[in-house]
Amino acid sequence: MKQLTKIERVGVEHLKGLKDDSTTASRDSAARLLADAREHGLNLREYLTLKIDPKRSEDGAKYGDLSGYEASLAYLGLPVKDDLKSGVVLEAASETFQIYAGTRALFPEVMDDVVRWAYRQDQLENVAGLVANSRTISGVEMITTVVDDAQADYQRTAAVAEQGRFPIYSIRSSETAVKMWKHGMGYRTSYEFERRARLDLLTPYANRAIREGEISKVAFATGVLVNGDGVHGAAPVVNQSLFNSAVGENSVNGKISYKHLLHWLVDRAKNRFPVDVVVGNYDAYIQWLMMFAVPKSGDRADAENLAAAGFRLQGVPLLSGVVDFQISSSAPAGRLIGYSRGDTLEELKEGGSLINESERSISNQTITYVRSEVTGYRLVFNGTRSIFNFAG
Repeated sequence: MKQLTKIERVGVEHLKGLKDDSTTASRDSAARLLADAREHGLNLREYLTLKIDPKRSEDGAKYGDLSGYEASLAYLGLPVKDDLKSGVVLEAASETFQIYAGTRALFPEVMDDVVRWAYRQDQLENVAGLVANSRTISGVEMITTVVDDAQADYQRTAAVAEQGRFPIYSIRSSETAVKMWKHGMGYRTSYEFERRARLDLLTPYANRAIREGEISKVAFATGVLVNGDGVHGAAPVVNQSLFNSAVGENSVNGKISYKHLLHWLVDRAKNRFPVDVVVGNYDAYIQWLMMFAVPKSGDRADAENLAAAGFRLQGVPLLSGVVDFQISSSAPAGRLIGYSRGDTLEELKEGGSLINESERSISNQTITYVRSEVTGYRLVFNGTRSIFNFAG
């Protein structure tokens, strides 16, 4: 893998080969561009952002404060939305893809931008609400472990005395690599279709691809939270009935009890792992929402009564803060996964994972839109997770 610091910044004229009238020359130029991006572990958007410096272009003032990627789109004639005031129409992008085969390497990226401008959809299942951090990697990543060098001559809860020892945690690399999965779906359109259709016609299809990819990522992240990552083990399960004596009444299997749930949350906080995220499936979410208030009688519907009580989607005030409920359709039935989001799960994205799809787009008479990501998930600290089993 080549170092990113070795990339030489150039003007947008570096891309002139993509606009060659010769179909073969245009494709060859795109192939070289994609190969260079892959060798640096970047996707095409990231590579162009770093490689292209608009100020070094022959007409640098024309691109203003655009990024390298944005300036590349402007140079190649690939708008992502209509701007009638400036005389820019989305059809120009379709024409560019038809005339210059090499520019099709940018089709997945351009389509993503078209979707962003045309429609912003809320994702009920969203991996961003599950992870503490998301970062891009260019190679194999090993799962780390954190070891407490517990010593008898200091206490973690006490102030450090003069010349005393600070508690030190060792971060060690294991021999187990983070497992990576590919998520997403795509659509292949014919050359003839692209000649007759605007790019925004694909917006609802792209939205579906984005949703399917997000659901897939949430499923694998949930699996790691429940079963571990190969180094850290499965999350411990706590039965709701365990708190019967503390509550003073027996719980009902299959139904979340507010009092029992509260004791579980307090117990986690006592053990230095307060819960600020709870993950459950849709059935659990219905119970979670309805648990905190019984709709009042009257002419208003149940939903109106809940809104009047101050409920907001996926968040319910508990203790002094808010415990967010994150929906995962793959979460185990009858169970809630609770953990502290800031130090539990990390998402790793493989750099350049869209390159292969881009290469297919320039090699034949079809244009392929693939919305995909290669991601993996690893646990940062062990012991921050707990599963509340309200089915038992």
